Amino acid sequence: MKKPTDLRVTTRRSIEVAVVCRPFTSGGVDNTTEGVMVNFSNQGSYIEARGKYNAGTILVVRTVGGMKAPPSTESGQPRSISLAEIKWLRKKDGKNGRCYGLGLRYLD
Repeated sequence: MKKPTDLRVTTRRSIEVAVVCRPFTSGGVDNTTEGVMVNFSNQGSYIEARGKYNAGTILVVRTVGGMKAPPSTESGQPRSISLAEIKWLRKKDGKNGRCYGLGLRYLD
């Protein structure tokens, strides 16, 4: 059952896979950071990352590692590469070097 404050339309699937993120920009600045995708759906994902970006930033997100636990056939797999907008971010405790939680919405 969904919580009343949960505004998601689709169900998220838990996962743990390494990702690399960088802003989608034509500028020469390379602001790449590493992170871990913690959950995903067909509309977006939640990533815990080392680097900070601002809400509204468009990121290129690419999976770079194997999944800790292979997903079931009914859950599917996360996108291997995508464009996503940061809808929100939260500062984390920095455990495992992951300082920021990013809520992403895929751009199709």
